[in-house]
Amino acid sequence: MPTGNSLAVTVASSLRHRPIGLLAALLVAPVFLGACASGVPVPTEQLATARTAVTSAANAGAADLAPTELRLARDKLTQANVAVADKNNEHATYLARESQADANLAEVKARSVKAQKAAGELAEGNRVLREELQRSAQ
Repeated sequence: MPTGNSLAVTVASSLRHRPIGLLAALLVAPVFLGACASGVPVPTEQLATARTAVTSAANAGAADLAPTELRLARDKLTQANVAVADKNNEHATYLARESQADANLAEVKARSVKAQKAAGELAEGNRVLREELQRSAQ
């Protein structure tokens, strides 16, 4: 049985004498290499990140304050899990990232609504204090 080096020399020697064989090998090799490299792995990290973002949005009050965005995030996360089960990992990755973006938007909207409400309450408190100060000054 030839060793690795002698096998390579034998193959190279035989291909030198057959230019069509060399051309065929050069044309077919990238196809096989591309097929091996095109497999997208299961987006485990993206799915976990999306799940965490959905949970964080829900904890921020998005169910009441940004329900549409939270529903979209949950739906896309569910679709991503279905895509993984169907072995469509590229689509699953896309959906997981979309889910995370929607969840982040839901959380930011919920926190924004809460901040606006708190700012309104502070403004009202300030108004009441000013009125009391004006009354006591008279």
